[in-house]
Amino acid sequence: MWRRISVCLAVVCAGVLCGLPVLGQTWMPVGPSGGDVRALVADSHDPRAIYLGTVDGHIFGSRDGGEHWQLLGRVGDRLDSIVTAIVVDSRNSRRLYASTWTLGSNGGGAFESDDGGHTWRPSGLAGQSVRALAQAPSQPDILIAGTLAGVYRFRDSGKGWERISPANHDDLRNFDSVAIDPANPEVIYAGTYHLAWKTTDGGRHWSPIHAGMIDDSDVMSITLDDTNPQRVYASACSGIYRSENGGGVWTKFRGIPPTARRTHLIRQAPQNSQTIYSATTEGLWKTINSGATWNRITPSNWVITTFVNHPKTPDRLVLGVEGLGVYVSDDAGRNFRPANEGFFHRQVMDLAFDPGRPERMLLVLTNASEPVLATQDSGRTWVRLGPGLKTHLLRHVYAAPDGWWAALQGGGLMRYDHKANAWTSAGAAPAKERPAVKRGARLSAAKTASPLSPVVNDMAFARDLWLAATEEGLLASRDRGATWSPFPMGMQSNLPAHSVRVSADANRIWVLSPRGLNLSRDGGKTWSPQEFSFAARGRLRLYQAGEDTLVVASSSGLFVSSDAGKTWRPSLLPDPLIQDVAIAGNLWLVSTQKLGLYASSDRGKTWAHIQGILAEGYFPVLAARSTASTILAGSSTEGLFALEVSRGAEVLASDTRGTDHAASRTPQQ
Repeated sequence: MWRRISVCLAVVCAGVLCGLPVLGQTWMPVGPSGGDVRALVADSHDPRAIYLGTVDGHIFGSRDGGEHWQLLGRVGDRLDSIVTAIVVDSRNSRRLYASTWTLGSNGGGAFESDDGGHTWRPSGLAGQSVRALAQAPSQPDILIAGTLAGVYRFRDSGKGWERISPANHDDLRNFDSVAIDPANPEVIYAGTYHLAWKTTDGGRHWSPIHAGMIDDSDVMSITLDDTNPQRVYASACSGIYRSENGGGVWTKFRGIPPTARRTHLIRQAPQNSQTIYSATTEGLWKTINSGATWNRITPSNWVITTFVNHPKTPDRLVLGVEGLGVYVSDDAGRNFRPANEGFFHRQVMDLAFDPGRPERMLLVLTNASEPVLATQDSGRTWVRLGPGLKTHLLRHVYAAPDGWWAALQGGGLMRYDHKANAWTSAGAAPAKERPAVKRGARLSAAKTASPLSPVVNDMAFARDLWLAATEEGLLASRDRGATWSPFPMGMQSNLPAHSVRVSADANRIWVLSPRGLNLSRDGGKTWSPQEFSFAARGRLRLYQAGEDTLVVASSSGLFVSSDAGKTWRPSLLPDPLIQDVAIAGNLWLVSTQKLGLYASSDRGKTWAHIQGILAEGYFPVLAARSTASTILAGSSTEGLFALEVSRGAEVLASDTRGTDHAASRTPQQ
């Protein structure tokens, strides 16, 4: 139970709301589990202790050999830090080292933890892209790092990091892998984007070692045989290689089809020198006869980024699979099963939520083999929704009364056809009369409808009236989205409509245009336009905190009206770049582009920054359930979470101690 509880409480640890109390709140993972794994390592003394690194600097830990996971901490303070390696100190299992590189500039480096991965501090190489990290087996006070700038050595005796490869060398740069001789720390192998190198004197002299390798091979991993250090394995973009003389000459393995060319990692099985595993972009391959023949032991569409095979449990394999998370085998690869409990690291792009049926949700993921998932049971189970929707062309998804709809960046709508299990184009412009055509002796006027083409910014649904805010004005459908017609709004009919809301009985309609708010209280027969008293910039989004309390998010910040749009006041936030807003009673939650989540219990007058390991990320989408008790937060790295507000905002307003009162219960299975 500890692993699920720890994930639920990760956001609300140690004063999570900085002045806004967390009484009555519980953050719970909704799923789906799994995600991207970039680094795996096991404690050399304990096969049950495994650590996992992600693409945003997070470190997860397992205490049962990879069956269950707990979020421990973050390496560094950047959300674009990719963990390339984790090292468990062979002398002290509580001490960990990690290396990172960042997508942005001036990031990356080496880091150290003394508490098992919970807290981290920089240990050098700041600003460098550190692509590889290894500890010397025979002299564990030595670490070797490979960076884009060169090879560096670290001694924990206080000397810090020193460059051991020549500066500004044409070839000794862009290092992607390192390995250290198990008996002699002066012997170091290093792979670059262009081939492999070796030093036998601790870096004073380097020699190229690529005889037998295909020229211009990116050497992604190097492994030495523990029983025979002269036997070296290397994986490269051109295939996998073995050398029997310390890299003097390489022989390319045969038997793996040439399509499986990107081999992230090659490793010899413990206690069996003839068994070798090769992690490729087309699955995990295995040989039991030193490479004479190979067999793929996972599905071909698995991209294996890393794996662990501990000497004390030689038949157990723990794999990191891109987009799918962790898979384990207890029979040396004959069977695999997912092991993602507690590991939530999906990249949420968008969310559709049905306020009337809160158990229904649609989730759109990036970097996932199954990018569009739906649940009918509040996230206990997720199913893939069939093909047809290209997520890179998606603008937004919606929960209509009869199913799922999607607006596209280039214009138009799609709907999910449950019978066909596929996304199809949907919606047509009004039928127009064509010139009369002669059919025999009679003339007839034909009507035709063209596919809906405007860019849809927002949609709203009542029982008998569906509305679409488009760049060409407001459109309406009275046949559940089959056809759409212009919906007049008086003087603002021809303006782009940015956002729309409608009451359940369709009598009250709110529409945002660049000029201001249009309000109708009689189903669109008459309109009351209200111009903005602030400079509206960017695409505007409308949120409701009551019939007359409205919130507008723009690129210049958040604005609130308590009189149906007649007057507006700014709701000051440290970061005015708003990603999304969710309103549940008196609790308002805002996600910002730079600073994460903010909460308010007084309708936006004051705000408190939500802190914690998970809350430090980006949340592109929020949603509030109609019961005003749950806010859904979709993270760009951590998947979907639900914030339960079980005791209401009165508690929030009355307690300002910021103490951790989160409920220690687990989500339903």
